[in-house]
Amino acid sequence: MSQCQAILQHLESGETLTPLQAFNLYGTLALHSRIAELRKRGHLIDCDLIAVLNGKHVGCYSLIKVPYG
Repeated sequence: MSQCQAILQHLESGETLTPLQAFNLYGTLALHSRIAELRKRGHLIDCDLIAVLNGKHVGCYSLIKVPYG
């Protein structure tokens, strides 16, 4: 399974994903690039900035679910 597939599956499960989590779970140092690839394929992915313990902010990605109908 590719990193993009694994990340998409993670997001489709309703979970969010930060760069540190992506590194620990999927071995990617470039989550932003994988997200860009998924967006290019048509997936709607949101990014919220969250504060971490050292006061810096990181992106926290989530899949935007579009209602059917």
